[in-house]
Amino acid sequence: MLQRCCAALVLVFLLGGLAVPLGPPLRSQAAPASDNTGRVFKANARIVVLDVVVSGKNHRPLTGLHQQDFVVSEDGHPQTIKSFEEHSGVAPLQASLPDLPPNVFTNIPRVKPSDSVTVLVLDSLNTPLDDQRRVHAQVLKYLKKPQTGQRIAIFTLGTQLRLIQSFTDDPALLAAALNQRKNGVGAQTSPLLQSSAETAATQETVNALMEYAPEAAADMQQFAAEESSIRSDVRIKRTLDALQQLAHYLAAFPGRKNVAWFSGAFPLVIFADPSGSQPFGAQRDNQEEVRRTDALLAAAQVAIYPVGAEGVSVDSFYSAVADPRLMTQSQLSRPQGEAQERNANHAAMDLIAKQTGGAAFYSSNSLSDALDRVAGHGSNFYTLTYTSTNPATDGKYRKIQVGLARSGYQLDYRRGYYADDGKSPQAPVAKPRPGDDLLSPFLRPGRPESTQIPLTLRVVRGSAPPGTSAASTARDSPGASPSPGGDNPNLKGALTRYAVDLMIPARGLQFELGADGQHHVRIEAGLMVYNRQGHPLNWILRQVNLNLDASRYAIVQANGVNLYLQIDGPDEGVSLRGGVYDLNTNLTGTLVIPLSAVKAAPITSSK
Repeated sequence: MLQRCCAALVLVFLLGGLAVPLGPPLRSQAAPASDNTGRVFKANARIVVLDVVVSGKNHRPLTGLHQQDFVVSEDGHPQTIKSFEEHSGVAPLQASLPDLPPNVFTNIPRVKPSDSVTVLVLDSLNTPLDDQRRVHAQVLKYLKKPQTGQRIAIFTLGTQLRLIQSFTDDPALLAAALNQRKNGVGAQTSPLLQSSAETAATQETVNALMEYAPEAAADMQQFAAEESSIRSDVRIKRTLDALQQLAHYLAAFPGRKNVAWFSGAFPLVIFADPSGSQPFGAQRDNQEEVRRTDALLAAAQVAIYPVGAEGVSVDSFYSAVADPRLMTQSQLSRPQGEAQERNANHAAMDLIAKQTGGAAFYSSNSLSDALDRVAGHGSNFYTLTYTSTNPATDGKYRKIQVGLARSGYQLDYRRGYYADDGKSPQAPVAKPRPGDDLLSPFLRPGRPESTQIPLTLRVVRGSAPPGTSAASTARDSPGASPSPGGDNPNLKGALTRYAVDLMIPARGLQFELGADGQHHVRIEAGLMVYNRQGHPLNWILRQVNLNLDASRYAIVQANGVNLYLQIDGPDEGVSLRGGVYDLNTNLTGTLVIPLSAVKAAPITSSK
């Protein structure tokens, strides 16, 4: 019989004789089924899902419309509506979900299905300090109001995106999460956002130098412009990455996701404007990330509602207590610069909302009222689907136009999407280190789980690995020949071995039918153990190529795919992150498991 090789990854099809299972897979227990029965946008299938909000001049939604009331076209070509649903924001029915068995964990949302959910993003990366405090206070005020079963999740965006409260309809839980300073929820100065006072001080220095050292003034002005451009580019990249993480997390949650994004300075080019002659403007370096972000948000049915954190703005010229006759030329010209910056920020907000099907809210001192409007706007909508008549896989932007038989109403919907470009990622090396593959970025600490691929893990804590003792270093023991439980060659100290079954329902993977008549899919699978400081202690990252004939493919469709791994965790390990990445679709599924939640059980070897 085979010796259990812990560093190897073995595929188990739940088929006798097809593969020898090197561990105790969950043969009798399939991965929990998802309650997400909603449609999924897939560009390669050209199935387009549109959420359309119809509202009148009073901002109230128009209900009771029918499929024949709508007309849809793509790049000017009429499209046939395949399905039609009206969503009226009805509170979900109460439902209790059964507890998972011991040592079983899943990224499949265990929530009550509803038409829509609300996500609050408190953005400190792009928001001045005073405005952050204002947002925090007003969101708390909103949460104290009576809620009508609205499910809300809260994220913060600083140097990275953090989930501080998953979906709940309990305002007390939301308020408590918002007040947890340890999660970085409190106001914090953005390292990438220059304050108006700093900008004014730089300009004052430039103006002073112009009188006696014009060359030095020009050099300083050029340096300031380059520094501002670098900061802006980093902000754009981090904001796009945060939006992608948000889409990965929200993918499996049913219904429409209304994201209220509180920010004081929205990056200007995080969405392309296809109506312009140069959709990406000067930010061409980011256009691939913009395309990817747009596609992920569309697939997850995410609508962005930008909310200006600054309230009703007052120019510093009018708020300053000074005699205008004593002001410098820089101070006198400051109101014009502030107005231009504010108008550009509002234009960016309008573009973000338009391109994702949301609505922008700014120049208001009541963020609580803005959240009420987000809830009302985003919970009453119509979902239309159509199959594009354009079969090209050219990666180009497709403009969508939706018309209504009645006049006098405003329609908010996603204005287009990027077609599939037919490209596939390059296969990684057989035994990659973290960072050399496509999966490990999704396994980094602090990153929200990805639900694009439903994933269930059974984790069993064993005793010390073979050839080790709980009190000694296995790799330093003379004569010991333990099988390595992980790819970290420098792993030392007392170790605990964890046996992990990764279970993936077949619907989570996209198999491609080859010319050989077999169904193919390439996936990466991996585990990473982290300490309390977020440093990786051990890891396993593997690529698996599945080539299935008709009979084996049928069994996989019925039972899913089961992967088995073992990994050694040092004593300082506190969390285990596991995941899979489908290289056919660029979709991923991950989850994080506190090692304290894993119960001990013996792990035996097959001989």
